[in-house]
Amino acid sequence: MRRLAVVILAILLAGTCVLARQRRSEAEKRQERIQELARKLARRTAYGSPGEEQKFLHARAAALLERLKANVADAYVFGRVSRAIDDLLKASEEIQESREPERAAKPGEREKTARELQRYYFRVQQAEYFAGLSGEGESAAYVKHARALYQQGRSAFDARQYRRARKLAEAAALLVSALEKLAQARVSGQEPPRFP
Repeated sequence: MRRLAVVILAILLAGTCVLARQRRSEAEKRQERIQELARKLARRTAYGSPGEEQKFLHARAAALLERLKANVADAYVFGRVSRAIDDLLKASEEIQESREPERAAKPGEREKTARELQRYYFRVQQAEYFAGLSGEGESAAYVKHARALYQQGRSAFDARQYRRARKLAEAAALLVSALEKLAQARVSGQEPPRFP
């Protein structure tokens, strides 16, 4: 009987050690993720001559990164906010890439770009909804910049700059994706939303 108690105690202690190691490794993973995002942000802010949208994206990513550092305990919120930061930084990268020289259009590129822009248009239409749920003080600016980026992409399409059009419209969609993730982080742990 005593031997069984010792075995059970040893199993419980081993399980506790494993859980403590897992918690510590999760905390370490989150710290590594924060450092990775900080490095990405530093690379994006090093872009020469950032436009108005890029300045906004960098400022919001920096503010969200500070918020993320303060709240590493909630795994779901951490995941949503870190992915929102990623989306903002990827949008900045898309804008930067849109400035690269345009290459000659390939057959069917106009039609392909038109389909992509249509998809991005519908995504940008969702911006106001996610902005309302996100609770972000800058939510109206997110919507404004998403629409401006899409419109710049549409203008590039009209000028037959198809690569540029896709890059700018994708940046707009990424901005909306960031808003969606911020909205998801905000409603985390609450009652599921109801239809009106």
